[in-house]
Amino acid sequence: MASFRLPNVLNAVIHEHNNQLLRPKKPKNGVGAFIFPCRKLVFNYCERSGSSKSMMEYLREQALKFAQENPQIEVVVQPRPSKHPVIRAFYTNGHQKTKCVRKCTTDEIPEVVRSLRDHSGHKLRKWNRYVISDTPSVRGIYSPFHVKEIHEISDQKSK
Repeated sequence: MASFRLPNVLNAVIHEHNNQLLRPKKPKNGVGAFIFPCRKLVFNYCERSGSSKSMMEYLREQALKFAQENPQIEVVVQPRPSKHPVIRAFYTNGHQKTKCVRKCTTDEIPEVVRSLRDHSGHKLRKWNRYVISDTPSVRGIYSPFHVKEIHEISDQKSK
């Protein structure tokens, strides 16, 4: 019985093609499903400290409503004796951000929580490029100012 055998070059091509199909692609947020960047908020407060009064009031009145409105975020409340009140946010990229709310009023704490929730988790930096892309363009960004000659459209027919 004769058996059919592919040349080594074809075997290598088929093997590479199968590996590319099996290799997971790097997930991009917003393609298919949106993954919220903030995954966990931890509220730390002291039960006896005067600096934690506004934090305790926020936790009693508004924290439950915030947790119900944002089920994608894990909300943890931990007492931390003899320390100032702190809100820590943990993000999906592994970073964390901490805000001390020692001098904040009850009206300012929801703004701090909202800013931590809406933050992407990346460090703040200056953007040197206008466009950030995984596949940068060879030609660059088009601008009408790159053209040397100005083209004018006229109604007169040229002879």
